[in-house]
Amino acid sequence: MTSSAAVDDSVGEIARRWLEIEKITSISATDCLLDRPCHLKHVAWKFNETYNEIWIDGVLGVVLTANQPAENGELRTKVYYDVETDKTDAKTKYYSIDLTDLARWHLAWLTDPNVWIDSATIDMEFDQKLLVEKRKFQIKELNISVQANYPTVHGWLLHMYQDVESLIFRGNGILDANKFLQLPFAARLRKLLILYESSFDDRLLVQLTAEHLQLASDFITDVGINRLLHRWNDFNYPIRSSFVIYVQINNSEAVVKSLDVMEAVHNENGVSEYLIEMANPNARMRVITRPSSVICTVFAVNNSQAPPPFSIPEIADDTTQPQH
Repeated sequence: MTSSAAVDDSVGEIARRWLEIEKITSISATDCLLDRPCHLKHVAWKFNETYNEIWIDGVLGVVLTANQPAENGELRTKVYYDVETDKTDAKTKYYSIDLTDLARWHLAWLTDPNVWIDSATIDMEFDQKLLVEKRKFQIKELNISVQANYPTVHGWLLHMYQDVESLIFRGNGILDANKFLQLPFAARLRKLLILYESSFDDRLLVQLTAEHLQLASDFITDVGINRLLHRWNDFNYPIRSSFVIYVQINNSEAVVKSLDVMEAVHNENGVSEYLIEMANPNARMRVITRPSSVICTVFAVNNSQAPPPFSIPEIADDTTQPQH
C-alpha cells in the first residue's frame, strides 16, 4: 500500500539512503550507517515463504520478491520501495543477492546506534540469518505474535537493548519464565502481557516489577498472589497499575491475607471482591478473585474516573484470554 502522508525527516533520511546506494555491501557489528539521530514511531517486519516486507511509520515500505526478471531478463531479487519521495524513478531495484541477505541488510539499518524506535511489531519466528551478529534494536515497546513456541522468538529478545519498557507476547506452548528473566530488561518492564501459558511460579512472579501485567500459569498459588499484592502495597505502585493473572484460586482469603481489607463481598458464583487500604493514603487496591483468575487495580481515593470499588468488571472476552 502507498501512503499519501508526508515522510517525516527521520524516515525520509533512511529512504534516501536506501534509494541512493548503488551497491549493497556487508554491514558489520560496529558499522555506524547514519550520521545523525533518527526517531521512528513504529516499525514492523515479516519474512516467510509468501510475505517479505518491512514497514516504517506506515509510510515507508520495503517489499522483497525473489526470482523476478530484471530489465536484462536475468532473474534477480526485486526490491520495491513504497515511499513518498521525489525519486519516483528509483522505487524499484534489482539485485543479484539472495532475498535473506537483502532482508538482513535492511534490518541492519534499524539496529544503527542512531536509530531509536518507539514501537515494533514482529510477526515471525526468529531467524539468525536475518540479523547481523551483536547488532541490537533500540525499541521501547515490542509486540511479538507467532504461532510457535516461545524458544522460537527468544532470539529476537536477545537482540534488544535493555531499554525495552513494554512487551506483548502471543504464542503457543509455555513461556519459560527462568529463561525470560535472564533478559536484562525482563524484570524492569513497565508493561508485560503474556497472552498464553507461562512457567512463572510464586518465586519468579515477585521478580516482575511491571505496573501493567497479564499472564497465565499453573504454577502460581494463592500464596504467590498474596506476596505480589504485598509487594504492590509495600512499594506504593502508582495509580492505574493493574494485573490480571489466570491461575487456579483455591482460597480467596489466602490471597488477601495480612492485607488491610476495608470491605469484602462474596458472591455465590465463586467471585469475591476486596477493597484494600494501601500504605499510600491516597490509593486503594481493588482485588477480584474468581476460581480461575485474579484481577487487581490500584485507583485514587478521590479519582472520579476510577470504577466504583464494588462494581465487578467483566474479564476480557475469549479473544484476549490465554488459550489452553
